[in-house]
Amino acid sequence: MHEQKINVNDLPPDEQDKFHDDFARWIEEEFNGDSSEAEDVLADGVPIYYRDENYPGETIREYPDGRREIVKVILSEDNTSYEIVVVRSV
Repeated sequence: MHEQKINVNDLPPDEQDKFHDDFARWIEEEFNGDSSEAEDVLADGVPIYYRDENYPGETIREYPDGRREIVKVILSEDNTSYEIVVVRSV
C-alpha cells in the first residue's frame, strides 16, 4: 500500500505551529539546549536542524561545511515517518 505524505506547509497555521514547536522541542531535547552539542554533531560530519528568528516559521538545516538550507518536513499520514525537502539555500 502506498503511504500518503502530508506537507506540513499545507496544514492549517495552528497545526503548522504545533508541528514546528514539537520538532524544535525534539531538537532541543536531543541536544539538551547546548550549542556545544550541535557543534560536536557538525564536527562529526552530520547536519543539524534549528529555527532562526531571521526566517520565522521555517526550519534551517546546516551542514558541517557551513551551507544552510530552508527545509520543509513532509509527514506520513500516520505521523510515523517524514521526508525532508529543500525549499532553498540561505
